Amino acid sequence: MTETLGPTEILVNNAGMVQTGVEVARQRLAGWSDAAWAHHMALNISTTFHCCRAVLPQMEAQGFGRIVNIASVTGPLVAIDGSSAYATAKAAITGMTRSVALEYGRHGITCNAILPGWIRTASSSPEEIRAGCATPAGRPGTPAEVAACARFLASDAASYVTGTTLVVDGGNTLQEMKG
Repeated sequence: MTETLGPTEILVNNAGMVQTGVEVARQRLAGWSDAAWAHHMALNISTTFHCCRAVLPQMEAQGFGRIVNIASVTGPLVAIDGSSAYATAKAAITGMTRSVALEYGRHGITCNAILPGWIRTASSSPEEIRAGCATPAGRPGTPAEVAACARFLASDAASYVTGTTLVVDGGNTLQEMKG
């Protein structure tokens, strides 16, 4: 990979929950099959692990790297009934983020996580759009707003920011009474 593309300086892990047009079933924890649970772990935390593991030796050798993991507010900060597999995987990403920051910080590598809330995408359900409109911002966020945060965390301006989470949710997690 390095021979073809050059050194890896920035990695953004951005695994999503769903594919456009694909329905995702919700289950209470005891209802998840092993296969469905494994799918959520593979899609979210395992892909993040594999990508980090692939680039960290080279980043360490070059003394520089920026890793930005896209997690979610769901898991580390809030929960949605029936989304325990997703929440568990996204919370695990924040734990991995802190571990990488601790283990590799002395080698010029930063690792941070962005925790988006209700972001309007092609796969957003009408229910998710309504939830985004109930935030203090009064609307769902945009992919461009999340990307701007990733751009900052990958920049030299964020060289002293590592092991933290940046919540991008229009203030939704601030409010106890919603709607």
